[in-house]
Amino acid sequence: MALAFAAMPAAAQDAGTAPQAAEPVNTSGDIVVTAQRRSERLLDVPVAVTALSGDALQRLGAQNVSKVELATPGFTWGSQGSDSFPAIRGVRTSLVSAQTDPVIGFYLDGVYQSRTQQQSIPLFDIARVEVLRGPQGTLYGRNTFGGNISVVTSEPTDVFAAGVNLDKGNFDSARIDGFVNIPVSDTLQVRIAGVFQRHDGYVKSTTPGIVLNDLNENAQRLSLKWKPDDRLEVTIHAGTWRRDDAGAGSYGYKTAGTLINTATGYQSINGSGVAVNPSVPNGSPNLAGRDVGVPVTGGAWTNDWDYQPFEHVAEDYISGKVAYDLGFATVSSITGYTHFTAHRSADNDQSSEVFEAYGYGSGIQEPNTKSKAFSQEVQLASNSRSPLEWIVGAYYLKDDIFETYQQKVTAPNATTNGFKADSDIGVEALAFYGQASYAIVPDKLKLIGGIRYSHEKKSFVFSDYADAPPGTYDFTTPYVVTSGSPSFDSWTWRAGLQYTVDRNTMIYATASTGFASGGVNDSGGNPLIPQSYAPQKVDAYEAGFKSRILGGLGQVEASFFYNKFSNLQINIYTPLVSYFGSAGKARSYGGELAVRLNPVQPLHIDATVALMNAEYTSYVSGNNFYGLSDGTDPVSLNLKGNRIPQSPKLKTTLAVSYDIDLGTAGMLSPMGSWLHSSSYYTTDRNTVLDRQGAYDKFDASLRWSSSDDRTYVEAYGDNLTNKAVLLSGVIGRRQRIQVSYAAPRTYGIRVGTKF
Repeated sequence: MALAFAAMPAAAQDAGTAPQAAEPVNTSGDIVVTAQRRSERLLDVPVAVTALSGDALQRLGAQNVSKVELATPGFTWGSQGSDSFPAIRGVRTSLVSAQTDPVIGFYLDGVYQSRTQQQSIPLFDIARVEVLRGPQGTLYGRNTFGGNISVVTSEPTDVFAAGVNLDKGNFDSARIDGFVNIPVSDTLQVRIAGVFQRHDGYVKSTTPGIVLNDLNENAQRLSLKWKPDDRLEVTIHAGTWRRDDAGAGSYGYKTAGTLINTATGYQSINGSGVAVNPSVPNGSPNLAGRDVGVPVTGGAWTNDWDYQPFEHVAEDYISGKVAYDLGFATVSSITGYTHFTAHRSADNDQSSEVFEAYGYGSGIQEPNTKSKAFSQEVQLASNSRSPLEWIVGAYYLKDDIFETYQQKVTAPNATTNGFKADSDIGVEALAFYGQASYAIVPDKLKLIGGIRYSHEKKSFVFSDYADAPPGTYDFTTPYVVTSGSPSFDSWTWRAGLQYTVDRNTMIYATASTGFASGGVNDSGGNPLIPQSYAPQKVDAYEAGFKSRILGGLGQVEASFFYNKFSNLQINIYTPLVSYFGSAGKARSYGGELAVRLNPVQPLHIDATVALMNAEYTSYVSGNNFYGLSDGTDPVSLNLKGNRIPQSPKLKTTLAVSYDIDLGTAGMLSPMGSWLHSSSYYTTDRNTVLDRQGAYDKFDASLRWSSSDDRTYVEAYGDNLTNKAVLLSGVIGRRQRIQVSYAAPRTYGIRVGTKF
């Protein structure tokens, strides 16, 4: 069974636009995609895109989109608790509060998902997942600063079908997913799908009974498709998602340590990594005559918490697309509504010590995020295959976000009151766009151009409280309330040339721009903190080629890029305050290669290579270690030359499978995959404690399929060498560095059948 990493359509669409359906291959065996809103061969599309079919995702064991990195060049996955941090070409989401937005767009059936926690939604009954690399500022718009991830679920069909998959593995993991497709009539079809999955936690505390990184979630989806005639088509998706488990903390589940000048015992940005929690007193001097904090327990999947956290995620959504063929063009209306909440908690001091010190102590922190988002788009796309092809559209988004962050000290006889910050943010975004291509030389040379205007308003009310009695969340009156309603305007464009050498080879070069939305700060009434900060911008240049090779037995896609970033949204620290701001510049450049080979019928080889150099070119920030350094550290830091987090210089993947024909007894398909990554950092400070060294990760499986390819049994193992891979890092209270790691070795058996 071929993995067929790119055997399904891809799409580049505006925020809120569902990718249009297309057959995965045409009669000549070409991969057909809709990356430019019309069915085209992948070889003809001047976009760097990876598309994974539902079968490929199932073979990868993809419970969510994190495993897409196994098949996508230049893509690195990161996460921190329920927050997801995908990274593409030197762009990664790092700011996750309500005041900020993701910088890699995420779409579910074409509807934009505004919160980073929504990117961990489970995958089941999927048609394809598409990853577009590089900014998509014209057709997608806001917050596609680094690229897009689009999850496209299976649509109803006119044939009765059903299927079920079961999975049982270590950590007492269990999963069941399935679907039923019902053709109600010649014009109406219904599809029902669902999933339940769970596993025990793989992170355990030194305190007995405290377990993190477990999973307990379920999701359901109902889809309808109505096509009364050849011109009109209506598609509706409605679904729910619930997750109730311990989660993985709010901002990293483990303290790795802090940086200390070992000669003086004071913390320093230039110090050595020492495995202590500096926010928790040791009770006696333990380095250079100073109490530098309680030692932390080693091991990627062990922490020192004495609090059992929780995670409650809920999402309800409905989306619909109505398309009508006018003859010369197709007019479409795309509507989406999503109600999302993510309530999670963590050990505030990340230790098992009971204490009150530094104005705080043993306690609990709870972020609670809520979003109600409505989007509407209307587009008109040409149908003719004339030299001029075009699409125009308008897009509207209203997103009401309410987020509470609260914490309390639970130490006996504590005197420190609780703290709460409420963020009430209303986002209204409006955009108009158009893109066209014109064949200067028929069937050979094509000119591409597009432009988009985006207007956005963010109204906010921040309320800060500090009056809850110790150990409670009984807040009554805010000590400060701030409000405002800044607006942001952005123009983005795309221009390029595309040259078709012959039916098997295409060369392209493009220039484009993108932006991530401006944000707002909870200033707490402090005049030193600006109420808002500007959108961040990117100028992107890309050249590439796509070619069928070896007489059609393989395909190669290569791209070369240069990105110049400005107004980067970063955490700004001063000795007095910290806040979000637009104050950084950076650049990234590199090359990506994807190769698919089928040299003989049973052998399937998929490989990717990504080379990248990504670093800051202008970035001056206050030194958050200064106040703890006894005045020996610099007040500010120049981070020019630091590497952009989650940006390895080299990343390669290789997947090889071989089909052994057993005749009427079916087929046996062993498969192995290898991911290699060079080192990278997970914070912009580039410290020894947030550095992931170069690593290799290996997965393997052995699948038996019946001769009719309806039933399979598969044994699998992921992360076979039990490699600890750093997913995120953050500098927390008293400059402790908090980290999260990917899962350890997992293995099990999957079985499935279709009817």
